[in-house]
Amino acid sequence: MFNLLTAEKLKIIKSRKMWFVLGLVIFLAVYLPINDYSMHINYGKIMNLRRDTVINGATAIMIAKKANGFILVIFGAFVSLYIGEEFQYGTIRNALSLGRSRTKYYLSKLVTAEIITLFLTLLLTILGVSIYTLCFGFGQIEGFSNVWEFWTKVFFAELLLTLAATATSVALTFIVRNTSLALITTFVYTLLVAFLPGIFNRYESLSFLPEWFVQTWLIYTDFASSGIYAQIPQMIVVSLVTIVVSSAIGMMVFQKSDIK
Repeated sequence: MFNLLTAEKLKIIKSRKMWFVLGLVIFLAVYLPINDYSMHINYGKIMNLRRDTVINGATAIMIAKKANGFILVIFGAFVSLYIGEEFQYGTIRNALSLGRSRTKYYLSKLVTAEIITLFLTLLLTILGVSIYTLCFGFGQIEGFSNVWEFWTKVFFAELLLTLAATATSVALTFIVRNTSLALITTFVYTLLVAFLPGIFNRYESLSFLPEWFVQTWLIYTDFASSGIYAQIPQMIVVSLVTIVVSSAIGMMVFQKSDIK
């Protein structure tokens, strides 16, 4: 397992995809506050926390929420390309021919993808807080007297939800085992989940289902609301269940798949 993770680290360092995604994350972290500041200066736009999600350095802990649409697509596409090319070019056979178990191989890809997700989300947040502070000042979060407690809980919830979304992308890629199909499947899955609340809320008996999809929480949750603390335990449960279930399904299908 350690050898597999070491090999993955070397692949990631040399991967142009990784550097491209890193550049996109840095671009988002710089563009979002600069664009808000430009709109504020040039057009007199008044920042509103509910509408804009982030209005100063204190609230920039939610920049991952503000950019969640881009993050879900970018991270999903990266995972699809990063893992899908192993099947596309047949390089997966090299690892399996050396006696590596499929479970360890799957876990090495999952752990690597999650570490990258953790790093990029942390980088996005740190840059977001810094640049929003430069543009709008640090300020405060309305309704929360303890900024550090708010930051810790909200960031942990956002991070877990994003890690769970990445785990789902990993599972989907191992299930379809093709770069193009993985890209399409991940995009369609994310798009469909975004519309789940509107579909299932029409039926009272199914209205609870959207709450079991991490994308629903990332897209629709108001992390600045005073009742957010009460929802965090449910987010944690949904995230952990998603990681476990998606990984179990992904590994089960991968174990039975024919690698040509």
